[in-house]
Amino acid sequence: MTKLRAAPLGVLALFATTALAGGVQAQTSAPTASAVSEVVVTGEKVRSLEQFTPTGSRLNLSAKDTPATLDTIDAATIEARGYLMAEEAADSLPGVTSGATPGDQSDFHIRGFSDTQISQLHNGLYVGPSDMVARPQNTFNLQSVEILKGPASVLYGQGAIGGAVNYVNKAPTFGAPQGNAMVAYGSFNTAAFGIGETGSIAEDAAARIDVSRTSSDGYVGKSPGDSFNVTASVLWKPTPKLDVQLLIDYIEDHPSDYWGTPVVPASFATQPVGGVLSTTYGYVLDKPMTNINYNVSDYGIESHQIWPQLYVKYRISDDIEFNNFLYLLQANRHWKDSETYLFDPATNLINRDRFFVDHQQDLEGDQADLTFTHPLFGFKNKFNVGLDYNHLDFLRARGFPDNDEVNPFNPSPGLFGSTANPRLSPTYWNDAAVFFEDIVNLTDALKVVTGFRYDNLALTRLNYGPTGAFQPSTSFAKTYQPATFRVGVVYDINKYITPYVSYTTGQDPVGSNIFLVNAPQTFSLGHSSQIEAGVKANAPDNRAEVTFAVYDITRHNVLTENGLDSSVPVGSETSKGAEFSAGLRLTDQWNVTANLAYDDAQYGQFKFNDAVTGLDVIANGNDLPNAPKWESNIWTSYRQVVGLPLELGGGVRYVGDREGDYGNTIKLDAYTTLNLYATYSITPKVDASIRVDNVTDKTYAQAVDVNYERQVILGRPRYVQFDVRARF
Repeated sequence: MTKLRAAPLGVLALFATTALAGGVQAQTSAPTASAVSEVVVTGEKVRSLEQFTPTGSRLNLSAKDTPATLDTIDAATIEARGYLMAEEAADSLPGVTSGATPGDQSDFHIRGFSDTQISQLHNGLYVGPSDMVARPQNTFNLQSVEILKGPASVLYGQGAIGGAVNYVNKAPTFGAPQGNAMVAYGSFNTAAFGIGETGSIAEDAAARIDVSRTSSDGYVGKSPGDSFNVTASVLWKPTPKLDVQLLIDYIEDHPSDYWGTPVVPASFATQPVGGVLSTTYGYVLDKPMTNINYNVSDYGIESHQIWPQLYVKYRISDDIEFNNFLYLLQANRHWKDSETYLFDPATNLINRDRFFVDHQQDLEGDQADLTFTHPLFGFKNKFNVGLDYNHLDFLRARGFPDNDEVNPFNPSPGLFGSTANPRLSPTYWNDAAVFFEDIVNLTDALKVVTGFRYDNLALTRLNYGPTGAFQPSTSFAKTYQPATFRVGVVYDINKYITPYVSYTTGQDPVGSNIFLVNAPQTFSLGHSSQIEAGVKANAPDNRAEVTFAVYDITRHNVLTENGLDSSVPVGSETSKGAEFSAGLRLTDQWNVTANLAYDDAQYGQFKFNDAVTGLDVIANGNDLPNAPKWESNIWTSYRQVVGLPLELGGGVRYVGDREGDYGNTIKLDAYTTLNLYATYSITPKVDASIRVDNVTDKTYAQAVDVNYERQVILGRPRYVQFDVRARF
């Protein structure tokens, strides 16, 4: 087959220029060495709304000046609470839940939307549909996890209807070498380590390296998993005007193979489990089955990913700044296992499928932009304009060998079988975009923030059958030209209270997953819009901060995934809700943070064929799957308990009822979990902690993958973790 490639001259020229320089962080300002040494590790703290958060804008706007909801959890809070994986950290933020499976390694649910409607970024870069390309992230290598709520296409391109999750790596700092290390051990043979160091390597250069690994035997049957991550970066400042940073991120993982626990008829169950779920068709969870993994013995799930990223920031003058971001992603992913477990009432056995798939992904791209700070018609103004180009080669090979059936209580794992004669689907795209952002101060208190992005996405998908024969009926080539924008108004009532309102649009790629769409499904792009209004406030002494937002999202021309290799059209989806968060420093030692979110997400007109029953289902007005109406977190921490170098903390998390499928035939019950931790400073630089999650050992369903609607992902039982962290 012939592959069409296009490499813009700008990419090549910029690479040649920046290669001479050597190696800028996605964050425009890195912490100084002195700031790093003064970090107080504490579970809760009041956020400053004046702090710049890069995920919300390219204009270096503070959280207060950003006309959108932007939530962040930083490394200090992550460390204090003992989170080893980024998904745990994100779950503590307002209105965020997760429910990853081996096939969807990092799945978030935000404002009613999930899967590919939540873009996942690495230092602000989008690399493809999250349900295929996102991987679990070790927290040790991260400076923060940041979430921008609502449509984010104007900043990050396709998708991002419910929001964008950005993983930001730690940056090099100048000064004497500083290091940190962590070892942890917990229930289910969970183990983790991390070691990192940063500092000057020359008068004008600094470096950083972070290495981490997590592993666990899993909490359901035999479902081990591990993740290894190395992040290395060099920052060079040859002149006061020029910053150059080269960052290389490498991930190798072997995720858990737990795809869920099947439900069975109530008449068949030996010990029905109550308080976890209910169904309209009379199926329940059976307790003896909740600790069984039904996968084959020779399953295989793994990935290898390397990601060089080159950043350049050049301050041309006091009013003009140039930024360039050149990157290359190479990833290989592999799955070979049994994924669906469906009770067969004719035999009283569990019917298992077989599915194998391999990904080879090569993505290269470049972002270049200029920021101008200059009055506009006499008004204070800051304007950013840029170009974004990326080229993708993505090869997907897959196959569906025969099913088998196993005993529900004592399954024989068996072997996978042949992986011969895969179906091949090469996908290519060339995506070129132009964008701008602007903030103008109409008065000292009134600011208008605008943004626009236009893409020219040329997409080619080819399909080949098991014999290697080309399938022209499902192959296609098409060019899409989405245009999105954002308009927001921010008004400072005083130094401490800032209300805002914004209108944002987004464009979906073709279908719920751009790598799955075939020729009969090449509908027009999906369109979304959101109106959001809110207020952000800080107390005069910075002892309290409050944010509140209400939103209304509408999405039209939707394709929704209804199988491993297909999608169906949906007329529309809507999501309306409100989010509240607050932080309070009651004393110098005692902090409290809390958040509460309400969301009502529904389909408009939606008809589909149920893969299990074979019947057409009218889902008009149904709730979107895995979208709780209510979700809340409250955390507190107290330092220097009775004068000792001891911090005690804990949190309560509530997640409301959720529907588990398009037809709303399976409902996941609400649950509440209690987490506690204690940290003792053995020395000023060495801390020892114990963490207990789900103290009451609550059994609950975390999520349902809509492709496997009659099996549920159970949440983790009580978990105890010990860890020691050192700074040197």
